[in-house]
Amino acid sequence: MKKILIAFNVFISILVIVNLIFVYTFFYIKKEYKNVNINVTKGTNFQQIYKKMGLNYGIIDKIYLKMTGSSSNLKIGTYRFNGKFSRYQVIKKIHNKDSNGIRLTIPEGFTKKQVYERIDALGLGSQEEIDNALKEIDFPYPHENNNFEGYFYPETYIFPEGTTTKQVMVTILTEFLKKFPSEKYPDKKKFYDQLKLASIVEAEVSDLADKPKVAGVFIKRLEIDMKLESDATLKYELGRQALRGELKAMETPYNSYKVKGLPPTPIGNPPIETFRAVEKAEVNDNLFFFTYKGKTYYSKTHDEHLKKRKETGQLK
Repeated sequence: MKKILIAFNVFISILVIVNLIFVYTFFYIKKEYKNVNINVTKGTNFQQIYKKMGLNYGIIDKIYLKMTGSSSNLKIGTYRFNGKFSRYQVIKKIHNKDSNGIRLTIPEGFTKKQVYERIDALGLGSQEEIDNALKEIDFPYPHENNNFEGYFYPETYIFPEGTTTKQVMVTILTEFLKKFPSEKYPDKKKFYDQLKLASIVEAEVSDLADKPKVAGVFIKRLEIDMKLESDATLKYELGRQALRGELKAMETPYNSYKVKGLPPTPIGNPPIETFRAVEKAEVNDNLFFFTYKGKTYYSKTHDEHLKKRKETGQLK
């Protein structure tokens, strides 16, 4: 009987200790955050949220979230943390739907497909809803077959809960028109060609200093009726890096190794800085370029191009 009583007391002591650890961990330990934004999208769970907030996701967290039902039906939105928060306060803030709206970030160079996927993940509209919304919007630049590739301006947008898909698309396209007012570009075909080229340059190089030079190489090629030979154009259509055999053989308007001229549409959504680089392109005798270990090399002839690739170790 004495042993049973001792065992019972040990069990109770353990429960008390576990409970104290739980209370201390959840309610008293606080971590300080400085303007941290947590974007909750479709499928986001608290394990992912904990990771983004630098918190360890342990057995106590799993048990608490399971027992309280807090791990399901998370409300899509952007939750801003500024100050000291305990785990309980983090969970409560998200479950009270205390969000700062829905944060949509379109990175520079994102494709239409990627933009659509992100909008869908944030609950702002499915592909069908986006396409239907775009059909209702009067837009001054070319967008044949309702294709708005190139016009989803890279920026961070905050939308209040309840924003319609059309309102989302109007906001994004309005931002584009702020950067590129229609009256400033009366020659819409020329503008569209420059936007196409800007999207290719954006995909090829990231250094702003190289963008006018790379744009100049492509413009020079267009002037002498030479193929652009940009891997990025076929990569856009395939959604992955193109294989060498595909570059040589695949018949598609987006394979600039097979087809002369610009692709039918932009291959992404470039920022205004890249567009400006195309407008101020440095056109000279350079017809070739390659980037290796963060540096871009330029050449006038193919032999010179191959020589530089061998010298840098890119070609062996």
